[in-house]
Amino acid sequence: MIPGKGIYNSLPVWAQTVAVNFASRRNFRDKYGADFQRFLAQLEANERKSRDQLQAEQREALHGLLRYAVTHVPFYREQKLPPDDFAAWPVLDKQTVAASSGRFLSEEFDSRQLMKINTSGTTGTPLTVWFPKEYHQMEMAFRWRHKAWAGCPYLSSGAYISGHPVVPPNQKRPPFWRVDRIEKRLLCSSYHLTPDNLPCYIDALTDFAPDFVHGYPSSVYLLAKQMADDGITAVRPRAVFTASETLLDFQRAAIERAFGTKAFNWYGTTEFTNNIIECAQGSLHQRPDYGVLELLGDGTMIATGLNNRAMPFIRYKVGDRATRSDDTCACGCAFPLIERIEGRVEDYVRTPDGRLIGRLDHIFKDVQHIREAQIVQTKLDELVLRIVRTDGFTAKDEQIILKEAHLRLGDSMRIRFEFTDVIERTAGGKFRFIVSQLPREQLEFSRP
Repeated sequence: MIPGKGIYNSLPVWAQTVAVNFASRRNFRDKYGADFQRFLAQLEANERKSRDQLQAEQREALHGLLRYAVTHVPFYREQKLPPDDFAAWPVLDKQTVAASSGRFLSEEFDSRQLMKINTSGTTGTPLTVWFPKEYHQMEMAFRWRHKAWAGCPYLSSGAYISGHPVVPPNQKRPPFWRVDRIEKRLLCSSYHLTPDNLPCYIDALTDFAPDFVHGYPSSVYLLAKQMADDGITAVRPRAVFTASETLLDFQRAAIERAFGTKAFNWYGTTEFTNNIIECAQGSLHQRPDYGVLELLGDGTMIATGLNNRAMPFIRYKVGDRATRSDDTCACGCAFPLIERIEGRVEDYVRTPDGRLIGRLDHIFKDVQHIREAQIVQTKLDELVLRIVRTDGFTAKDEQIILKEAHLRLGDSMRIRFEFTDVIERTAGGKFRFIVSQLPREQLEFSRP
């Protein structure tokens, strides 16, 4: 939940813009303080190291993390795990961490001094991840180094079409974006992408002329398709970055054609365990200075983040799959290569007023008494929220979920709860967070 969001939504657009810039200025030092440039230079230097040097440094960092964890983190200390035998450490899942998250906090940190982020991911299981301000700056350095790979260095201007709820859900007229002049960002709502509104977004992108576009693949694709249909070629960023969803081949092709530039895929986790980034040659590189990645026989990712000691995730099952590659890349970077990320693919939810929304995990992130959740669209104006509850779930949790859902979907959707003991997987064992039961003709706009 966003503090003061009800007040924010009641403000005129100019006042909302002031609020956005005030928040950006307040957060700027936490993101880009004294350590940020040092981290940025360090990460750039790592990109020029040999494979042997990278592997040696990763082994050293991992060994230091394991020794630290068994000394300062209650969960690992209680398990009496051997710091010199990484393979003997158990594989963690999200439910285990969420059930006793306080035991994963390092005793060297005061939680009152830490930053935090709430996530439910595509499983719907809520989790709070804690991290120090210093690590926040390192995370920003990782993100800007990837943008630099595409010719967009630190503080290049960007248009973001992702989960920023900067526009009230029931707003019917543009602007469906707010301008952050502190970080040179056009923050676009991903919840108002109706056929009637898409031309307005494209006009805003044309006027803002960003160095890059960043967003959910499902959202950027809708813009790209509209641009192609209208023959618009005025929006020409240096690069497009996609994250948080699987970038499908048809989406990539449409995005690259419409924007006239390459789409760069970014894969990360809110738990700060794994970072896979695409280079200009189209190869996916796993950053060994970010984390250790193990792949099981079926491709399941087991990831260990090396840098957030306030809450280390060691041998953590992130829930996605990947295929490793033994090739080398013509770009010259010696980071290990990933042939393909086989993450989850989400459907769209379509609202009665024609909006297509492709990511809604946010609505569960502030509820602590859920094991899993799934969104099923049964009718154009109806959603069923299938929820696996844990002890302590109350009507208050339902109200929080409803508030967050209406924040993003508006008031025209009827939402009902269905409580169950288990959420079925697909034949391939995969979990679908959004399931649409609408007739194909009602979803036609979202198809390639």
